[in-house]
Amino acid sequence: MEIFNMKTETVRLLESIPEIKKVTTNYPSTWNAFPTAIYRTARKPHVADLDKNELQSEWTINVELYGNSGSLTELANDVTEKFNSVGFIGSSKDANTADLKRVLLDFTGIIDNVTKQVYQK
Repeated sequence: MEIFNMKTETVRLLESIPEIKKVTTNYPSTWNAFPTAIYRTARKPHVADLDKNELQSEWTINVELYGNSGSLTELANDVTEKFNSVGFIGSSKDANTADLKRVLLDFTGIIDNVTKQVYQK
């Protein structure tokens, strides 16, 4: 059985928002594309069968949105809508740093690797 790859789904969701100019897992060496979305994914087994097949995986997705002008609120709402549309729930907080505007978004969901449905605890 294959574990659903939420990493590629995260990229797909973020790249589907045209306002985001750069999607990456690393902090850029040069900050020249705004808004930028930096994401991280974490997975841990939630339910396994007797053969140790991971039937359900608990995923945590962290997205940092960076901008150099204006508000990121509407963009953060768009990202939240995208993740909500696939069954993830999340929270956000402002965390401006230096001259950059930043919003931190955290999403969680449990994916059934057999049915590909998303659940919550």
